[in-house]
Amino acid sequence: MKTLALVLGCLHASKLKFKEKIDFSTFPEVSSCDNCASVVETVDGLTVKTGLLDKTAIAYGTYDDTLNTTGWGVLNIHAHSVNNEFPTTVFWAAGLLEGFFTAERIKQNARNMEAYWNFSPEKLPVLQKFFEEQAAWARNTSEYNMKDPYWLNVANVMQQFEGLYAGVQLVDPSITRWDVTMLNGIGDLIDLERALFPQSRPDLNDMTDEQLTLLEQKSGHCSALVRVTPGFEDLFMGHSSWFTYSATNRIFKHYTFDTNEPSIAATSMSFSSYAGYLESLDDFYVLSSGLVMLQTTINCLNATLYDLVTPQSLLSWQRVRVANHMATSGQEWADYSMRYNSGTYNNQYMVINNNLFKPNEPLADNLLWVIEQMPGHVGAGDETDYLRMGGFWPSYNVPFFPEIYNVSGNAAAAAKFGPEKSYELAPRAKIFRRDAGNVNKFEEFKDILRYNDYLNDEFANGDPWKAICSRGDLASNPSPSGCYDTKATTYKDALSMESWALSGPTLSHDLPKFSWKNFVKNPHEGLPDAFADIFVHMKPSL
Repeated sequence: MKTLALVLGCLHASKLKFKEKIDFSTFPEVSSCDNCASVVETVDGLTVKTGLLDKTAIAYGTYDDTLNTTGWGVLNIHAHSVNNEFPTTVFWAAGLLEGFFTAERIKQNARNMEAYWNFSPEKLPVLQKFFEEQAAWARNTSEYNMKDPYWLNVANVMQQFEGLYAGVQLVDPSITRWDVTMLNGIGDLIDLERALFPQSRPDLNDMTDEQLTLLEQKSGHCSALVRVTPGFEDLFMGHSSWFTYSATNRIFKHYTFDTNEPSIAATSMSFSSYAGYLESLDDFYVLSSGLVMLQTTINCLNATLYDLVTPQSLLSWQRVRVANHMATSGQEWADYSMRYNSGTYNNQYMVINNNLFKPNEPLADNLLWVIEQMPGHVGAGDETDYLRMGGFWPSYNVPFFPEIYNVSGNAAAAAKFGPEKSYELAPRAKIFRRDAGNVNKFEEFKDILRYNDYLNDEFANGDPWKAICSRGDLASNPSPSGCYDTKATTYKDALSMESWALSGPTLSHDLPKFSWKNFVKNPHEGLPDAFADIFVHMKPSL
């Protein structure tokens, strides 16, 4: 009931208007600024006040909408318990502020993504019903289990979502709950459509090589690399996202939640994200617990596994956020993230524990954990030996663990269509194997994550998709999709929550710049016509 009262109070809130000049020097915890706002208590409940950075407020933050100049907006939010508020209230306030800050971008992103998916009138209500049932199950289960730290953290994330929706409603009531639900569940939608509509499921028996390649291009999401230098002097971690370029309404986010809740190991996180998403999706997270998490998608080609998908589960974005907050190790992260596995947005996750890395010393066990998910199946383990022996761990949308490789249908795909579909001989596997061991400097590391020399690389065979950073817009059947960003950090930078991020299709080896002028019919509301192609230094400012 307390949360409901807060929501109703916020829906009637208004922006702050100063009637007289305030001398902020007498209030050292309060300052004025053009890009800031705070969530404060009023007689009507919690409300947003703009132009005010009040560090005594339950939530305060800044938002710089620099998408059109650097390719990224930058959001900083600090939420904390000031009057012994329950953690869910703190998370709700953080969501409220983000929704208020970014409502215009959320609306643009929702329009672009809805146009991209273009669900039929028959499919849309079925998908919406699944999300409604799942959200109700998660809310009810967490309500009845609030003494369980896991479910408390689920409740925190669910309340942050409620706050986000309340925040956008303050600015633009035309933004619907489905808009916000769809954006946060965008990764889960890849598998949900197949789970709920059996005719959409891939059938390897009837599928051609070309059809499988098109499926991989649409739902295969990302390249990632973990590299330790030859003398174990440094550790590099990075990721390049693949999806439709229509999704590039980017915001790099820095969250801090100070709640005094002992189950929250990572009170702060910095991550690449998008307007309206409470998760990374890519994934690329730098956590104050000392963990860094990366992820690439793996395709489920076994149609029968989708029968295991149920709304009585936690969606991928919810499980990842909970694991990020609670885990202090890769093994813990694996445990938390795979509970109540929805079997949607099936991925390979890499969790690097920087607390265990000591420069110039032998690598400790459990430095690198790898986790893979399919509906009803999980593979996980300590894969630090790959760093010890080979110096790097690559990830490229093919399952590593034999159980997942086989049960997912990827082994059957390789048997039918040839070794390019296999874990060992996929084009990116060969490129990483050839080049990753030569990366010894951070600039070289960023370069390999942008790598695309399809016109000359023997492993690409003239195909711009067969690269670490693909360019689908340059293919023989061009589409505005492929690799559209890179994020990277080092051991030292990660300790201070810093990283480097570039948004835009790669220009590696003098590839031509992408422009929406060549794809005017594809959704790109609010997006710059061309990308800046610069790495931006990302660091929390609050």
